[in-house]
Amino acid sequence: MDYKLILDEIKPTEDEKNRVREVSGKLLEFINDKCHIEGIDAEAVLVGSVAKKTYLRGKSDIDIFISFPLTTDKKDLKQIGLDLAHQCCDVFNGEPHHQFASHPYVTTEIDGFEIDFVPCYRIDDGSQLKSAVDRTILHTKYVQANLDEGQNNEVLLLKRFMDMTGTYGSEFKVGGFAGYLCELLIIKYGTFESTLKEASNWQFGHVIDLKDYGTAKMFKDPLVCIDPTDKNRNVGAALRLDKFSQFIQSARNYLNSDKKIEYFYPLNKSLDKNDILNEFKVRASNVIAIGFDIPQIP
Repeated sequence: MDYKLILDEIKPTEDEKNRVREVSGKLLEFINDKCHIEGIDAEAVLVGSVAKKTYLRGKSDIDIFISFPLTTDKKDLKQIGLDLAHQCCDVFNGEPHHQFASHPYVTTEIDGFEIDFVPCYRIDDGSQLKSAVDRTILHTKYVQANLDEGQNNEVLLLKRFMDMTGTYGSEFKVGGFAGYLCELLIIKYGTFESTLKEASNWQFGHVIDLKDYGTAKMFKDPLVCIDPTDKNRNVGAALRLDKFSQFIQSARNYLNSDKKIEYFYPLNKSLDKNDILNEFKVRASNVIAIGFDIPQIP
């Protein structure tokens, strides 16, 4: 299949890419200049899909991590990191909002982009980890170093396919594939189609170990993908069994379909009254509908 048409619709436009570079650049420059002038041993780094050039059109959230030496007291890391984020928001007209993960971070909107400012420790490998977010810079560096030229398009196709089949997103309410996991799959298998061909034969407990750490036996998850930056972490830990199975079946259906393009667009969910009535006539069964008042839940 020729994926050019799909890519033309899901790749960021040149205008979007230019605006992302402009906004992220001025935020990074402000924080790093501030650190230099005030003698703060910290560095602002662009991370995530924007830094890796694997973001879908209209999904260009900007993640800026403010990294500190491992010797920094955790209280100072939080205080100085959040203060730098607040100063950046003040200068560029963003209203700061505090969020909490392993420690507080700041979210805001600047020039139409959602921005996250996250204080973290500067580590060289997973053994130095002090909080879960510390790995993120390592993830970005690994993908930048190992994703070949043009493979970012393969990541975009995979993300779009997963999004349309309901298997994309590692947040709890979805339980699907994380963006980083998608990138590792393309690094492993090379292309979008190769990934689907391999996935169509996956079984429970399938192992991907890009650096041959040999630590997969530690995990009992449906998909075990050892983090190349941390041998003791499974990147697929958040992937639920139902989403794992759903992706495998979607891959099989896609490979056997003569209408592959339909898998990249939302299903048409418009309902026609006559079609519904005809469907029930074909079933030759009775339907009982029960209505309930909406409960008053505080």
